[in-house]
Amino acid sequence: MSFIGNRRGADDPAAFKATFGRFATGVSVVTCAPQDEPPMGVTINALSSVSLDPALALFCLDDRATVLKSFLRAGHFALNILAEDQAGLSNRFARDHTIQDDDPTETWDSGAPILRNALAVADCVLLDTHGGGDHVILLGRVVQVGYREDTSPLLYYGGGYGKFSE
Repeated sequence: MSFIGNRRGADDPAAFKATFGRFATGVSVVTCAPQDEPPMGVTINALSSVSLDPALALFCLDDRATVLKSFLRAGHFALNILAEDQAGLSNRFARDHTIQDDDPTETWDSGAPILRNALAVADCVLLDTHGGGDHVILLGRVVQVGYREDTSPLLYYGGGYGKFSE
């Protein structure tokens, strides 16, 4: 018996995106506060915990992203995992990377802005970077974490947002 779905070469960008679009992911806004620049954030879905001892996490940014140099200069970042009612926040940070004065934020150990209503947060100090094709992998030492238990995550699947259903 053979695979029953569509099969293409990995050099087909549309097929590559469609394939990985079948993997439901959480949605996050990663934030930083570089010196002498306004605090900023960008919507991502490529993040992962890496290690428990030491506590490490990573996220990926397109190497052409306008915010990449700011994240490198800042030396810290916060992974703000969004709750199911925060699609609007995801959309805004996908377009406009500046944290506004009326955004409810606070600061933890690293100095990166924390989105107060996020589902979960990993506050990180930038440890290393690695090339990853057309992206840069930013690895951080997690210095503090926090999470809520009163809601579910915002999910992304097949080009759109979704929620858990019972």
